Amino acid sequence: MKKKFSIIIPVYNCSKFISRCIESILIQEFNDYEIIIVDNGSTDDSGKICDSYERKYNFIHVIHQKNNGVSFARNIGLNAAIGEYICFLDADDYIDDGYFRYINEILSKNEKIELLNFGFYSDVENDKLEKKSSDKISYKSKLYKTHDEIKKDFINLWDNTMLYNIWNKIYLRKIICDNDIKFSNYNWGEDVEFNRRYLDKISTLYNLSDCYYHYIREREGALTKKFKLEIFDIRKKEFEDFNSYFESWNISKDEYYEFSCRRYIERLLGCIENIYCSNMSFIQRYNAIKKMINDDITREALKFMKPKSKKVFIIMLPIKYRLTFSTMIMGRMFHFIKSKLPGVFNRLKNRR
Repeated sequence: MKKKFSIIIPVYNCSKFISRCIESILIQEFNDYEIIIVDNGSTDDSGKICDSYERKYNFIHVIHQKNNGVSFARNIGLNAAIGEYICFLDADDYIDDGYFRYINEILSKNEKIELLNFGFYSDVENDKLEKKSSDKISYKSKLYKTHDEIKKDFINLWDNTMLYNIWNKIYLRKIICDNDIKFSNYNWGEDVEFNRRYLDKISTLYNLSDCYYHYIREREGALTKKFKLEIFDIRKKEFEDFNSYFESWNISKDEYYEFSCRRYIERLLGCIENIYCSNMSFIQRYNAIKKMINDDITREALKFMKPKSKKVFIIMLPIKYRLTFSTMIMGRMFHFIKSKLPGVFNRLKNRR
């Protein structure tokens, strides 16, 4: 029997959090949905917990597979989905009560909406799931009725963090299926690529300022805390890909380039901090950071970016003036705050 929503949840070693995620769906005052849980080769009790829910509820379906990455797991979920609309949850996140009831009301009144977008909370918790900090990330409510209307506000939607993630969106399954939109087989930036492909195929978008989703950041063991050797090359490629993407939308360079350069520099700061997640020697860190701040793309981006705040202006000064040792100190400070004061780091990042 066809459902209104298919909720896809990839799971990997989330035994501490998966029950809260599932329960946040079950308490909704709405039940026209199916939950597809893809256990991605968990080695803890995640699979057993998910199976226990499947035995209790006939609308919960659990798929067990080898660990082939989150992109593969989401694609498995898409292949199994039968709902008119698709939404994604991460296993350590959760939604507020009223989420589906309110969203269903909006979709029922506006049947031509091809993408529903909404705000979210950026939360930091301790190991006991006690909230340490929470920031609301949102953008003005507006119905975009044509491709041209989306295009006029496209850069602002990206700049206000509305289009990066998949879990603050409701997709039409027909558009995904008709255009064979899948997640790329890598685990860094796969959400962005999926959304860019989907946005290319739509003409209507409804952005809501309301927040229903709780995205948990900076938890111990999260992917963003691990050292990634190639992250700087990934960020450079993202810069080039975004520029090409905006060009494909026929958006002029004058409109998108400052945002693109600022986005690159902000993520460069993350690359510098990430160096301190490694066991590199002082000299290795010095050379790696020197290479980053002297890279041609970095020098180009610094010319065109306009910091939104005084703190970003101050932070970028050692990079601007190629002061490698000062940049190292800054990176070490960021790493300390991220590791020891994740709530403070979360607020700084969201309010940059």
